[in-house]
Amino acid sequence: MVKQVLTDFQAATPFMIEQASRISDDDVTLLFNLYLPFLGPKAYALYQFLYEEQKDQRGQTAFKNHYLLLDSLALSSPEFIRARQALEALSLLKTYAGERMGQPQLRYVLQRPMTAEAFFNEDLLSGLLFHYVGEERFLVLAKRYQAKRGAPLQQQKELSASFLSIFDLPDTQHKPNVAIEDAKTVAPKADFDQVSFDFEGMAALVHGTTTEKVQKVRELILTQQVLYGLNEAEMATALTRSINLDDHDVNKQAFLAYLASTWSNRKQKQQLADQGAERSVTAKTVASEEPTAKTGNRALDALYQAANNLSPIDFISQIKEQNAGYVTQNERRILNDLLEKRILPVPAINLLTYQVLVNMDQSDLKRNLVDAIANSWAKAGVRTAEDAVAAIKAHKDKSRQKATGRTSTWSRSANKQEPTFTSNEAAKKQQVDQAAVKQALDLMKNYKTKD
Repeated sequence: MVKQVLTDFQAATPFMIEQASRISDDDVTLLFNLYLPFLGPKAYALYQFLYEEQKDQRGQTAFKNHYLLLDSLALSSPEFIRARQALEALSLLKTYAGERMGQPQLRYVLQRPMTAEAFFNEDLLSGLLFHYVGEERFLVLAKRYQAKRGAPLQQQKELSASFLSIFDLPDTQHKPNVAIEDAKTVAPKADFDQVSFDFEGMAALVHGTTTEKVQKVRELILTQQVLYGLNEAEMATALTRSINLDDHDVNKQAFLAYLASTWSNRKQKQQLADQGAERSVTAKTVASEEPTAKTGNRALDALYQAANNLSPIDFISQIKEQNAGYVTQNERRILNDLLEKRILPVPAINLLTYQVLVNMDQSDLKRNLVDAIANSWAKAGVRTAEDAVAAIKAHKDKSRQKATGRTSTWSRSANKQEPTFTSNEAAKKQQVDQAAVKQALDLMKNYKTKD
């Protein structure tokens, strides 16, 4: 059977990736800890590749062939087949072969790993782990996933009610069958495009304290990481400069002050990054000086690209700098609060900033105005930069209907220089002609809201 599969596989065959159910980063971490010892590094790398390529997408992710996959993982075709079959044998991957538009195609459906409890209760898998890692490591891994429970009471007895003591058996004969995708059962908070940030690796780089003390301010760190677009090395530097000498805790005020005074200066950030720190996924650079064509509108495409690629601080800083202004402390707090609430992803927050400062010609962000727009967009389900532009246009159309024939009281020509955006590393500039900028502005003006 294996020889037949190896013979039939062609790297030029197109394939699709999808998930059978919602898979989280914690699931991949569990896979690393419990499955990797007997799964092998190549099969684990294959699972990680398929997961990373598909996790930010909805539905299926399509590839024209297998060459990117093989080159990225440095796998030969036989090695890829063995890695794939290892995942299949452990119920981590389902592989389907078929046709689409008359051409052969493969479909890979990622499966969620077992929970830690189910894994250790499964004699076959836990026995494999024990065989490969030995008793000492096995007990360490088991302890890592043990629930932390308090001590039982003396002479403890359970008083919990049973199902049948409270409820009657329902009639299920006429209940319709429905298929529910568990990825949609819970409405998630904004996940900042599921930004990749190795928190544990970053914590290990911090000097003068312990990983446990860094973990205490995890949420604060992650919020600032998204706000400023820092990589792991840069964040570790900021934290090291903010450690109390007496108790070795992170001084939150000093940490925030350090970020505001140091990391908002792009030249200083670039100097530190040049000392060997790799940029993380959050600091994506623009691949070329020309914006990727999406709408055919040069300025609007550039705006989308900037909203998707820049951190909120970089985005507002470039608008302010090109109009001889600066980012105020109050604006930092407003953006920070928006990120903490997690009701809007970063691209939508950037478009909100653009709407207030450029389209509405405000000199700075005003909390009442920002909160009104943010609540409106969250209610409307705005998740992307395109959603934000659509919400602006819809509000504009609605306002026109209410004020037929009347000029908006706040509509006026802006005297500010329209911003052209650079990447997070401030290395490349997108040149957008002013006529195209004006055309884009016409699409997004006249957004009314309560101040």
